[in-house]
Amino acid sequence: MSTDAAFNNAFRAETTALYAVGLAFILTRLASRVRKLGVLRLTPDDWFMAQNLLWYTLLYVSLNKVIFGGGSNFMTDEDIANLTPETTATRIAGSKWVLVSEETMVLTIWSCKACMLFIYRRLTQGLKQLKIVNYVTIYVGLGFIGTQIALFTNCRPFSGYWSVPPVTTQCWSYFNYEVVEGCFNITADLSLLFVGLPLLFKARVPLQQKLILMTIFGMGVFVITAAVLCKIYGLYAPLISYSYLNWFFREASVSVYVTNIPVIYSLLRETFPKLARWGYRTNSGSASRSNGNGRIRSGTKDIGMKPVFNRLGSGTDENEDSLETQSQEHIIQYKNADPLKIHKDITFSVQHAGSDDEDLEAGRMQQDDTSHSTPATTYATAR
Repeated sequence: MSTDAAFNNAFRAETTALYAVGLAFILTRLASRVRKLGVLRLTPDDWFMAQNLLWYTLLYVSLNKVIFGGGSNFMTDEDIANLTPETTATRIAGSKWVLVSEETMVLTIWSCKACMLFIYRRLTQGLKQLKIVNYVTIYVGLGFIGTQIALFTNCRPFSGYWSVPPVTTQCWSYFNYEVVEGCFNITADLSLLFVGLPLLFKARVPLQQKLILMTIFGMGVFVITAAVLCKIYGLYAPLISYSYLNWFFREASVSVYVTNIPVIYSLLRETFPKLARWGYRTNSGSASRSNGNGRIRSGTKDIGMKPVFNRLGSGTDENEDSLETQSQEHIIQYKNADPLKIHKDITFSVQHAGSDDEDLEAGRMQQDDTSHSTPATTYATAR
């Protein structure tokens, strides 16, 4: 099956625009993280995103190679009848690029899932939802393994993936693999969404701040929608066409956006403090709320939104949260500790003047003054 020039040009324009935005997000994220932490202190999700830059770039290149390289072994009967040695060689190369695109797509979106899981682990650290995140992590890992097995066993022999004409239907349609990948991919995305939504609903923040979080999760819904449409255009016979590649790259691109936006938003809150206070009242009656610290309540735990946004951006920001908690504990400890006393021994000597024969008479008065004002003990004597 071939495509016309109008489709090709539109496809290149769209994928280039999507890729440019994704590339800007990834580079902005990595640059800010390196500036803040240094290369050696980058967190695991930063490293996942760094290597994801390679897979995302290869995906962009491979899809455009498929479109502009003369096609693949996805052919009609007419295409097969018109094969020449030149077109056969071109389609073999295109078929290899299709295989590369399938593998890089898996690596791209599963790297994004891994990054989101690291963010969720930071958000739920110490909460009961952490156990759910652990279960989802296991499922996502098993889904990745299952998807890889399906891809490398779907077409036999493996070289059939670039055979022209194809040796079997599976070698050009990837049908069984696409079913397995779609099931694991969509259910994993739904699991991630269901983990994050309860945290969003329990966030006690102004509407403006919550709308930002809702936008991020809304983009997650778009990722799931794009995944479904990609499978429809790639598997449903009446609609099968190269249009599935559009949704293919849209899904990957928005996944990259969703994964990086929380970190970039955390950076924006640090750069523009007014953004962190957006929606909070600043009068004296609510001064304690004016610093942008809303709360998330979970069971007996109560999490401030400042730590939440910090955790979106950095695993090391947990240190700041722990310092805040420790300082509160020290205050409580001092308040409940046994009071320490200040002892002041003051002695006054008074001499009375009399006749020459009169002996001097001295009187001594001692005053003990006890205070609880400071945690220290002092002894002072005055004569």
